Amino acid sequence: MAEKKPAANTRMEQAAAVKTIGARMRQARELCNLSQSAAAKRLGYSNSSKLSKVEGATDTNSVPLWLILRAAKVYEVSIDFLFGVTDDWEVGVRMSIERETSAWLFDTWEKARQRDMAALKKLHDKVEAMGEAVAQMLTTTDDAGAALARFIELNPDFEDMPGGARLLSAVGRASGAAKGAKAKMARFRVECSLAAADTHQLSLAL
Repeated sequence: MAEKKPAANTRMEQAAAVKTIGARMRQARELCNLSQSAAAKRLGYSNSSKLSKVEGATDTNSVPLWLILRAAKVYEVSIDFLFGVTDDWEVGVRMSIERETSAWLFDTWEKARQRDMAALKKLHDKVEAMGEAVAQMLTTTDDAGAALARFIELNPDFEDMPGGARLLSAVGRASGAAKGAKAKMARFRVECSLAAADTHQLSLAL
């Protein structure tokens, strides 16, 4: 019958294992030339807080198995290396090249993402400015239409006045154009929102 280990020894061994894994996780990340924040994103964390705890071994329950498996893929090292069983992490020249290529591709993608975000932000600002201008134009034409209607009410012979019919037609066209611009602006906002959602870059209140 196997002899049971004291609970204290088990806890000590667990703490030692977590410390070893944390150190190897940090070493593997540094070998890939990744910041803690960049590595956390690749590992599936929204920020580097959890990864920091793992690398620092501040929580004996902070190293889930899925993280070790994913880290082996992200850092392209063996699981044995992460567990401290072996010091040999390099698989070969091909793996080294692939690791550098992977880092370069991710960096290139991140820069492109940042450019897309900046472009979408500029587009958002322009759309907002255009929306305000269209709203102001619509308000102005509505006010002009209301004022003209009141003037006609007070002056029944308005259309017989020189230029009266022409003024009435012009105000009507201006009001129609403003309403048309508002409708087009609404459609444009929807299209911009769909474009922003498709890029998965950021959510803009378009």
